[in-house]
Amino acid sequence: MTIGSTNQPLSMTNGLMRYFSTERWLYLFVCMHIILWTLAPILTRYNLPLDSVEGAIWGHQLEWGYDKNPFLNGWLTALATYLDGKSGWMIYFFSQISVLVCFLAIWQLARNMLPPVYALISVMILEGVQYYNFHAIDFNDNTLELSLWAVAIYFFYKALRAPSNGSWLLTGLFAGLGMMAKYYTATLLAGMALFLFIYPNNRKQLATLPPYLGLAIFLIIISPHTIWLFFHDFITIKYVFERASSAPSWTNHFFYPAQFAWQQLQAFMPAIILYTLLFVGKKPLLATPKLNIDSFNQSFLLYVGLGPFLLTVLLSILLGTKLRAGWGMPLLSTWGILLITAIAPTITKAKFYGFVTLIFTLMGLLVSGYCITLIHASSTSSANFPGQEIARRLTQQWHDTYHTTLDYVGGSRWISGNIGFYSSDHPAVFIEWNKRRAPWIDSKDILNKGAIFVWDITNGETIPDTIQRHFPTLQKATVMEFFWHRDKKKNLPSIKIGIAFLPPHHNSA
Repeated sequence: MTIGSTNQPLSMTNGLMRYFSTERWLYLFVCMHIILWTLAPILTRYNLPLDSVEGAIWGHQLEWGYDKNPFLNGWLTALATYLDGKSGWMIYFFSQISVLVCFLAIWQLARNMLPPVYALISVMILEGVQYYNFHAIDFNDNTLELSLWAVAIYFFYKALRAPSNGSWLLTGLFAGLGMMAKYYTATLLAGMALFLFIYPNNRKQLATLPPYLGLAIFLIIISPHTIWLFFHDFITIKYVFERASSAPSWTNHFFYPAQFAWQQLQAFMPAIILYTLLFVGKKPLLATPKLNIDSFNQSFLLYVGLGPFLLTVLLSILLGTKLRAGWGMPLLSTWGILLITAIAPTITKAKFYGFVTLIFTLMGLLVSGYCITLIHASSTSSANFPGQEIARRLTQQWHDTYHTTLDYVGGSRWISGNIGFYSSDHPAVFIEWNKRRAPWIDSKDILNKGAIFVWDITNGETIPDTIQRHFPTLQKATVMEFFWHRDKKKNLPSIKIGIAFLPPHHNSA
């Protein structure tokens, strides 16, 4: 891409900058993103977010599934914890790796459809979407879907454009991993299937071996979890239906899909505003370049890029299903490409550098705003929760009392999860004292090794009577009080934790 005068449109065909400089800007962009958004929570948060704590609970036990999700989130959180210890910085890093992979996959997809500068723009405008900045700090199933969906989409595109065993195998691999991150990946697979079966040229591949190799990899990946479901009362499936259920009403068929669509539009609105600014300048709106997007690419973007969103809304209309805004995290990754294919601005040298400057400035402002808000605000955000102090004090008290390691902690998911992660002993967590939610728990082993049971009195939690009857040697409950970080004037209500020690068998007398 050769750059001449400031307002001369950039060439979309030849020139060194067309390829190499756009890649250089892309790599600078993703490197800055991963560095800043990893450092921001490390430097400003005292505590992991809720979903990351939950992932750490699961990852402590390498099961083929958990009470809310399949296994991938828990396993990767376990890997991050193993690499890092208990500070949590690797978990934040894993979140941004997922965003990084998403950006790179969308770039690869976009440059197969668009000139490099427009491909770069389709990725960079995502920086304004909260799903790729604030929301991506918490490592969870939604954050994982960002990368897995984007990579699956890219390799599916390659498999259809230039069929090969490798592309189909990778499509099956990442589709399977996506399902093992969250069942919502089924909407993406439905969009892919529609595109594959509806178009005759695509269907021709079904007479060849590669698609079935991809299907085989997909089935191999999901099979252990599928078998696990039969032995665990389909607990994750039931959880999905519980999350999507609501009181029956005819208004559900209109309100929930409309609400979800509006929430996704709100999330994507900053990207639309950033894109609109590219039309500001001497070049009139009608002087837009012809990008020559062929019918295959247009259909692919409709079925695979927009299809999962439309299918989600359609299902909610038909079934009255309650939708969660966070489910939309992986839906918007291709929407930048959709914007450009709908109407493309004329890009000049001035606009190009102005846009890049704006994106990096926005990134800096968002990171600064996030840090300043946490540092100077006294709030009950999970960032200010004293999880490390709670874990340290209780672990020390256990050691001083029983002179043995703390192997188990039971109680509310949040409090016990913090102890499980931050305690130097990393005890297994008996989630809500419910073996359905923590099938790895052996009651006889707890009676033998002992445990700490905790509950949040501040939130009205109590220890169930059934638990007290089941563990007759449970000691009398006490209360500990903790204070929020950054609450120097003690304006926030203190955190009161109910605590009961279950002595190890050799100390029970």
